[in-house]
Amino acid sequence: MAIRFFRFKRKINNNGVVVEKYMANMQKETTIDFEKMSEMIEKKSSMSRGDIMGILMEVETVSADMLLLGHPIELGALGTLVPSMQATACDTAEEVTSQTIKRFYPIFKPSKYLKKKFKEAVFHLGDNKVREVRYKKKD
Repeated sequence: MAIRFFRFKRKINNNGVVVEKYMANMQKETTIDFEKMSEMIEKKSSMSRGDIMGILMEVETVSADMLLLGHPIELGALGTLVPSMQATACDTAEEVTSQTIKRFYPIFKPSKYLKKKFKEAVFHLGDNKVREVRYKKKD
């Protein structure tokens, strides 16, 4: 199995001079949801697709609840979801309130197993087209 990529043309500012450069960009494939995952797991196990869907949905619910309480979630050979937040810097401790928190989000930290598997990734050119950035025109 190989990951498909395409050639991508982009304008880059190099010491005040705008130059065109080419780079590889990964081709994103279709998203795999719990329904598709349960079908794939069903073929490799003795459990029914409905049982697997129920388990996956419960993992989703419990993980969300635990992240919202500040708990990291270890997902075995996949890695760990760690809750994190971004906040505004303040001059005094008294200024720091819940209102200074900008956003809350999880950080995914892959396991050693997954990192090792990523090193085995193989890439091949999906097509010979060169794609370009579509810049928004400023008004």
